[in-house]
Amino acid sequence: MITVVGLVHVEAGRLLVVRSRNKKAFYLPGGKIEAGESPADALRREVREELGISLEDPAVLKRYVAPAYGEGEGAIVDMTCFTAQLLGVPQPTSEIAELTYVTRDEYRSHVETAPAIHEVLSDLVASGQIRT
Repeated sequence: MITVVGLVHVEAGRLLVVRSRNKKAFYLPGGKIEAGESPADALRREVREELGISLEDPAVLKRYVAPAYGEGEGAIVDMTCFTAQLLGVPQPTSEIAELTYVTRDEYRSHVETAPAIHEVLSDLVASGQIRT
C-alpha cells in the first residue's frame, strides 16, 4: 500500500492536475507522506515543491483507494485528498513538467491516466463542481 496525499483544486469547472518529468500520466498535486509528517504537512510540502505555492487551511475532502498507476502489478494507492486555499499562482517547478486544468472527459482523453483520479473526477462531476 502506497500512502499519499493529493490536492483537489477546481477552477472554472476544471480540476488542476500535474505531470511529473519522465511520466506520461497526470496526477493530483501531492505525493508520499514522509516519516513523522502529518498528511496536511505532507500536502503543504509537496505542493510547495511541485507548484511553488503555499496552502491555507487544508481540509480533508475524501480518501480514495485504487490501483497504483505505474507501480507494478497489485500495487494499491491510499490517497487522502484535501481542499485548500492556494496562496499564489501554481507554476511547474523542479519535478513537474506540466500542469493543466481538465474536465472529466478531457482527463479521460489522455492516453495515460491514474485510476484514482477517475474516481475523484466522478465524485466532482456528481457534486456539480466540474464539467463532464
